[in-house]
Amino acid sequence: MRTRIKLFPMGVGIAITAFVASCGGGGDGTGSEAIPLTTARLDCQVADKSSGDAVAGATVNYQARSTEYTTQTDTDGNCRLDLPAAEVAGVKYPAASVTKPGYEPQTVLCASLQGGSACSQAIQLIPLAANVSIPVGGDVVMHLGDDRYEGAVNSQFQKASDGVELAFPIADWAEQLKAAGVTKATVYLDAKGWQTGTCSNLVSLSGDTGTLTLPGGVSPAAGYWAGGRQVPFVFAVAQVGNRAAELRITSGSCNGTSDFDDFEINRIRVEFN
Repeated sequence: MRTRIKLFPMGVGIAITAFVASCGGGGDGTGSEAIPLTTARLDCQVADKSSGDAVAGATVNYQARSTEYTTQTDTDGNCRLDLPAAEVAGVKYPAASVTKPGYEPQTVLCASLQGGSACSQAIQLIPLAANVSIPVGGDVVMHLGDDRYEGAVNSQFQKASDGVELAFPIADWAEQLKAAGVTKATVYLDAKGWQTGTCSNLVSLSGDTGTLTLPGGVSPAAGYWAGGRQVPFVFAVAQVGNRAAELRITSGSCNGTSDFDDFEINRIRVEFN
């Protein structure tokens, strides 16, 4: 069982806007205080992408090796997570999640999290469009696979495996299909360590009519997170059903062996068109 630790929001200094935020040593990014070597700090500043206003009460979640750490943004949209260095050390491009009802979830990426230093990042939350659904459980980092991997650059994961197949119900599937002219559901997600070129990974939509399945994606060998809107998985809703549906992500065997691909996913969205 994973341990969940709830932290409290607090103010931060200047955030750095970047896809992968830089992480310096010897301070918290403001120079105001030293960070213990046993602590790795994640600071963020969260704003509404449309208005530019600070977003208070957004949940920031980091899935570590054995513990889930969460906090919320304060009235100025600032957050701080102090993480045990031993829980995050050695992970390339660790990812946190920012969520709030009414917005799409967002991934927070750092080059690394190290004891005695801070990673600071500015995050923009996209208001949730009426035709976009967030599958249940798809807004935090999940690890698929059998936990058998060599630890190469593209296989340095931040948490233990959640299984070789995960299902994410789409709670408003039937309601979304009531809109006129909807013929397809497009799945978007962020992924790290995905090697469908050599492993039979799958992305499926399963409903009351049937199941449609597509091959998974391929992440950069350098260990970056990739995907998002650049990698769409498009499904015909008529072949899935109109009453209920769930998204399934499956880790497949690699090169015909008994080894299953290990990869992490985050920020799942389903867009209806």
